[in-house]
Amino acid sequence: MLRHMLVGVAALFMSSAAIAGDPFDDARYYLQVKQNAEALTIVDSGQFDVNMQTEEGFGLLHYAAGAGNLEMVRALLARGANPHLKSQSGTTPYQMAIGTMVQAEIRKAIAKGAGGARTEASGQSAAAPGRAGTPSAAGNGMCAMVRSDPVNDGRSPAMRPFLKAKDAIWYNHPDELIGLIEDCVGVNDQDQYGWTLLHHAADRDRVALAKILLDHGARRSIRNKDGQTAPQLATSPEMKALLGATSAKPAAATGPAASRKVECQQKYQADAALASDTTGKLRAMRRWQQCLNTGRYW
Repeated sequence: MLRHMLVGVAALFMSSAAIAGDPFDDARYYLQVKQNAEALTIVDSGQFDVNMQTEEGFGLLHYAAGAGNLEMVRALLARGANPHLKSQSGTTPYQMAIGTMVQAEIRKAIAKGAGGARTEASGQSAAAPGRAGTPSAAGNGMCAMVRSDPVNDGRSPAMRPFLKAKDAIWYNHPDELIGLIEDCVGVNDQDQYGWTLLHHAADRDRVALAKILLDHGARRSIRNKDGQTAPQLATSPEMKALLGATSAKPAAATGPAASRKVECQQKYQADAALASDTTGKLRAMRRWQQCLNTGRYW
């Protein structure tokens, strides 16, 4: 009986401590565990500014984005949270965001100019000491964020937005694709093999993303360096209908497309370099041949 009483007292003490602690820390805790009603009660109490930051420069919007808490991201933005807010290391809420819906919500806020120079709650300047200022830039800021990404992925800053848009097609992230082409990526830009984003969408059978590209002015008639248009790469009935692919097949190629050869060669070289014995190298060679025939290495 005494044990149960002690456990109950301890639980009551911990609960009281959480509620009676620092309001900012309590709100941060609640939104990270997605107890959103409790978090909003504290945020709306007016005990601190919605753009308040920790010593490291992180605000509640950073934490909500990093927790993938879409409801709190929307609620904080509606209350004047600044989507441009940067930590001491230069990290923005968008860069911490988990989930395409969370990223899309922050992107829309950036495009609308949310989190202006003054906040409704406090009337203080967002550029006051201890707070990050709001940069003024055309577009929604996605391309700038992609170019300044600290991850060393071997991509030049100039090419990162286009390649990120291609990744959005490959991994089926429509919100990222829309954000990039509405900011700086040309919908009819071509890579070193002459492929446009529509080529990639057709090749990966991303019908919904192909519709987005067409709505933004993608041209079906552009040919890659192998002479192929996006409609000629379509395989599913849905994609063929969308792109107006004809039943006539293009002239038979004498071998794998040049772009496929290069891509397969690069994957083979990387795979073979990791092989520790002859068996591994032979396995890599079989994958290389499979890639040349089918376009799929793994």
